Amino acid sequence: MKLRANRKKIIKVTIFSLGGIALLVLIGGGYLWFTLQRTMKVMYDPLPDKTWKAPAFERDSVAAALNNPEPTGETSIPAQSAGGDSALPNDHKASDGSSADKVDTTKNDNTQKYNNQSNNIPNNNKQLSKIEARKLSDEQVQMLMHPDLNKRDPFCLLLLGVDERAGDRGRSDTMILLSINPAKGSALAISIPRDTRLQLPKRESYDKINHAYAFGGTALSVEAVERLFGVPIAYYMKTNMEGIVDIVDTLGGVKVNNPWGFKFDDTNFPKGELSLDGQKALMYVRMRHEDPQGDFGRTQRQRSVLSALVDNVASVRSLGKLPHILSQLSKDVRTNLTSGSMFDLASNYRPEIENVDTLSLNGKGIMIKGIYYYSVTPEERGRIQNIILDHVL
Repeated sequence: MKLRANRKKIIKVTIFSLGGIALLVLIGGGYLWFTLQRTMKVMYDPLPDKTWKAPAFERDSVAAALNNPEPTGETSIPAQSAGGDSALPNDHKASDGSSADKVDTTKNDNTQKYNNQSNNIPNNNKQLSKIEARKLSDEQVQMLMHPDLNKRDPFCLLLLGVDERAGDRGRSDTMILLSINPAKGSALAISIPRDTRLQLPKRESYDKINHAYAFGGTALSVEAVERLFGVPIAYYMKTNMEGIVDIVDTLGGVKVNNPWGFKFDDTNFPKGELSLDGQKALMYVRMRHEDPQGDFGRTQRQRSVLSALVDNVASVRSLGKLPHILSQLSKDVRTNLTSGSMFDLASNYRPEIENVDTLSLNGKGIMIKGIYYYSVTPEERGRIQNIILDHVL
């Protein structure tokens, strides 16, 4: 009888204990869900509505003259020819103070199959001031600008990494256009060199594409990339690069495999596996001038740090740190993806996001009035447009 009473007591204690644990889990899960929803609401920042208008790929007469000098001698560019340039202060040299940046003119194995494609656009015709971008039907524009992620529609997303500080909007340090098509089971990513010369929308003057953010924020940056490639962009995600520091430190650092050694800001990054704290991770993704692959190499390093962050966040040992991580994300990340779209993206597009091919934007470095630019021909812009549209349509 006494044994039975003790057994009942043990069962009762066990049930209450399990119930208490379950309650704590529910409370904790509810808190995390509430925090996640609150974070996504803070992160949500929609773009202004706009009507799609297919851009023309204009031929920059100044850049064309510098890229194709007359054989009779040095090309003379009158000062007024570059009068549309509106570079911001401190841009009279390359960003490292030298006469020119190192730029990506390489083609790796992943991009070769795309970069060798022809696109039926006339080449090296100096009589053309512009070429027409590929036209899209109203149905195609509507699908690309307003995709249904629950139905796994294809779309394009612009990733922006910006340097923002108190009292300074800053500029976009990183611009990556990502096209995703579940029907083809893949994604394409192209890193846009920050010095790419373009007629900026609304201003209609030639400038570096990364200045679009300084002049008009995220909305103008999206429009600038749409004009550069003639492709409608549905979504964007913007992060302040400074926010990486706190997130990495919260997770206890990240490990990356560095393909080659380099030195940046008096800090050595040897070849091989590296354990990086927040500050070193920020330096690791920012370095570009000593990278033999220029912006492409920097993009690869950014992807390796982001992949390590995602793996760390997904690990069980990081669950207790999620509230702090979400709090940091609410400070440093903005997007026009709603919370529902975020969940659809995470659940319906994961295989494609993990299978990314990269494109290279081929161009040439030029100096105009002492300012460095990366010049891209209209033919090259049309080539990239055809590749992206063939991928998503």
